[in-house]
Amino acid sequence: MAPIKKLTKKEKGLLERPWITFGILNSIKSRDCSHSDFLKEKDPSLKASKFETYKIKRNLLTTLIRKSKKDYYCKYFLENQSNLKKTWEGIRNIININKKSTVSIEKINKCNKEISNNHDIADCMNSFFVNIGKTVEEKIPNVETPFSSFLSHPNNCVINMNPCSNVEIRKLISKIEVSKASGPFSIPSKLLKTFKDVFVVPITSIINKSLTEGTFPDILKSAAVHPIFKKNDKKNCANYRPISLLSNFSKIFERAMYDRIELFLNDFDLIYENQFGFRKKHSTSHALISIVEEIRNNLDNKIFSCAVFVDLEKAFDTVNHNILLKKLDHYGISGIANSWIQSYLSNRSQAVTVNGVTSSQKPITCGVPQGSILGPLLFLVYINDMNEALLNSRVFHFADDTNLLFSHENPDKLHNIINQELKVLFNWLCANRLSLNVSKTEFIIFRPPKKYLSDRVTLKLNGVKLFESPKIKYLGIILDNRLSWKFHTHELSKKLSRSLGMIYKIRDLCTPEVLRSLYYSLFNSHLTYGLAVWGNCNGIYSEKLKVLQKKIVRAITFADFNANSKPILKNLGILEFDDIYHSQLASLMWDYDHDTLPSSLSGLFIKRSALHRFNLRNARDGRLYTSTRFNNNYGKNSFASVGSVCLNQLKDLDIYVLSKSKDTFMNKYKGSMLEKY
Repeated sequence: MAPIKKLTKKEKGLLERPWITFGILNSIKSRDCSHSDFLKEKDPSLKASKFETYKIKRNLLTTLIRKSKKDYYCKYFLENQSNLKKTWEGIRNIININKKSTVSIEKINKCNKEISNNHDIADCMNSFFVNIGKTVEEKIPNVETPFSSFLSHPNNCVINMNPCSNVEIRKLISKIEVSKASGPFSIPSKLLKTFKDVFVVPITSIINKSLTEGTFPDILKSAAVHPIFKKNDKKNCANYRPISLLSNFSKIFERAMYDRIELFLNDFDLIYENQFGFRKKHSTSHALISIVEEIRNNLDNKIFSCAVFVDLEKAFDTVNHNILLKKLDHYGISGIANSWIQSYLSNRSQAVTVNGVTSSQKPITCGVPQGSILGPLLFLVYINDMNEALLNSRVFHFADDTNLLFSHENPDKLHNIINQELKVLFNWLCANRLSLNVSKTEFIIFRPPKKYLSDRVTLKLNGVKLFESPKIKYLGIILDNRLSWKFHTHELSKKLSRSLGMIYKIRDLCTPEVLRSLYYSLFNSHLTYGLAVWGNCNGIYSEKLKVLQKKIVRAITFADFNANSKPILKNLGILEFDDIYHSQLASLMWDYDHDTLPSSLSGLFIKRSALHRFNLRNARDGRLYTSTRFNNNYGKNSFASVGSVCLNQLKDLDIYVLSKSKDTFMNKYKGSMLEKY
């Protein structure tokens, strides 16, 4: 066995600061000696002279350390410019951000007693995690209304379970991410991908046998759970997030079934159109645009809109397997496919690993498997009929983030309608064995211009009063009751200011390439999120964001504080705020023009060819009609309005007409905007 050497505090410090060379260490000794001589000197005239000597050495040392640190990091980033993990490791070291790691769990409270034995802690946490769904489900009241009463007419077509080909499985193996853990009963993902040509035939054969017989291998139903601390008391199991690892073989099986179910659901248009979560070509931006468009239209028509943001408690963990299987059968996923899903959900188990010790296996009786590929899709099917129960509201989903939108010109009637609708919602949730977290359920009333509510509106949900919020954060965007975006831009400016501070802290130690990369990751990612929804807000609110963008590009190029920002942006290849907004809009309109925009958003636009029978040029090339309602206060800023104008303008550009792909067009469009700077 190799000998173990215990490092001194000084040696540890040198490892953490590798830019401190032996020459610098000697300079530190010389500076400290000069400082000591200065302190010991009693003669005032000599003391002043010795202080000057110390000051010269101190300043010289500071300059040496700064230069050495800069040289070290410039070399470090140059050597690791293709290694993103190493690059971010260096950035975290500079700005003193510690990478989150697994917290050692020393004690856990169980029945008012502290448990310190690692095996007992692991078993205690495993019991807590596997019983989350069951515990929540027990709190749900029983109702007489069966879940099936909310379902529409069944789908008479049945899913076809086509066998997998070697080509399909080879592609699925190639998509496995090497950076992610392999999970139990696996082989290393890198090894699996490297030798996929060897594994593909037996894996294809086993998967086809599984699909034919309608059974899922029991050995792949086990999950390895690692608890990650969130916040508050470390002794409380509820303050840990269970990260579930499944076998990489299991994910190949799941992906094969996922592709078949997804294709079937899409072919028959079975998923609710306003469900934007876990669906291809659907995003949070699409969800936000959809709900904001509805609100803007209501405000222009002098109609009050009330949005209730429903929080489902442990929604994925409380899915009832029997109800799910019957709903799948209702939608046409029956026969062998239904038996396969039943086998996939049944007899599942998990074990928790704490401090290197693994608990015993415990069965999971409800919920869809966490960390799975198939689980989210099954959940979408499970809540797919909620909108059919609520007849007086529009329902918008992003997975389990659910929003109910009510509208009426009379706020008193609106109040009554909502309370009645919430009763129906609660009944639907109870029938489907889903729990509502009333304490986290909020609502906001959007008021038309110059209209006010005479009384404070309160709603009741399961006997609990809900009070109106002036602003609500939904999918990362803050909505206020006038849809002004002032709260969102205010919070965003604070976040961007922190990013600017980080850039100033790190810029002396980074190469220009790293600084540009940091701009996109620390600043641009926040600035552009959901920009198509709020980007055309009042200039009073967006001006500060524009100023911050100018400051940060000056910072990363070491330009003067009042330098013209446009040449800097052009050299960096970065669009300014307004052009970023227009590029996002152009991207969405490309999707519309090429039939890849969600159907709920495509319906916002009217083609000129649909308005008359004349074969005019503007009608032939797919231009859009711009309604007179777009001149209203909110309508002129709506996605339907600015999107229609945007596409009509794009139709006049050769780069749009001649581009064969979206990436090609967006690159050329960005280049054309940069040329004007």
